[in-house]
Amino acid sequence: MAVESARRIAWVDCAAGAAGDMLLAALVDAGADLGVVAEHVATLGVEPITLRRNEVERHGIGALKVDVDTAPDPEHRTWKAVRGVLDAAGLPEPVATLAHDAFARLAEAEARVHRTTPDDVHFHEVGALDAIADVVGVATALHLLGLDAVHASPVALGSGTSRGSHGLVPIPAPATLEVLRVAGAPCFAGPSPREMCTPTGAALLAAAVTSWGPMPRMVPRAIGTGAGTRDLAEVANVVRVVVGDVV
Repeated sequence: MAVESARRIAWVDCAAGAAGDMLLAALVDAGADLGVVAEHVATLGVEPITLRRNEVERHGIGALKVDVDTAPDPEHRTWKAVRGVLDAAGLPEPVATLAHDAFARLAEAEARVHRTTPDDVHFHEVGALDAIADVVGVATALHLLGLDAVHASPVALGSGTSRGSHGLVPIPAPATLEVLRVAGAPCFAGPSPREMCTPTGAALLAAAVTSWGPMPRMVPRAIGTGAGTRDLAEVANVVRVVVGDVV
C-alpha cells in the first residue's frame, strides 16, 4: 500500500509585522535556495540586480538579512509598467502568478485609496526595482519550498505617522490597511510606534496566505528568521517562517 506523503505547509509569524525583504530572508533562512532566487530576480531589469545575505542579530536572536542591490531607479512605475517588467522576465508560471497577484492587490488598494482606477495608479517606492525584486524573490522562494499551503498569524501594523511621497501619512499606510482588509487578515497595532507592515509585505501575505491564526498543528521541519533593517527598541524586528508537515 502506498504511503501518502504529509502536506507541507508554512506558518508566518507576523508579530513584528512584515516587509518584502524580511519575508524573503525568512524563506531563504528556512531553506529556499538563494542562488535560484537570485537567478529569477536577475531577469527583471537591464541593470544588474544582486542579492546579498548577511547574518545579523535582533534582540539577541540570530537572523538572516537579504539586501537587494540595484542601479539607481527613480522611476515611478504604473501598474501596467510593472506588469510589463514581470511579463518580460519569463518567470515560471507559479512565480509569475503570485507576483502578479501581489501587485494587482496593491494596484486595487491604491486605486481605492486615491479614488481612481488600477491602471491609473502610479507606484512610488513599491514600483522601484528593489521592491519588484522582493516580490519576485518571495514568490520564487515559496515555490522552491514546495508548500501546499501558507498560514500566518495576525499582523502587527505599527502606529503613528511616516513621511512618504505624498507627505505625512498615517500608519498603517492606507494601501497596507486596504490590502489586508480585502484579504480578511486579522491585524493589531503592535508594540512599536512606527511602520511595522509595509504595503509590499501586506500584498505578499494577502497573495500567499490561505488562513490566518495561531500556528496550526504541524511538525516543524525548518525555521527561518528574517530581519528588517531597523533594530527596534520594543521588539525583535524579525519575521519567522516555520515550515513543517501537517499532523
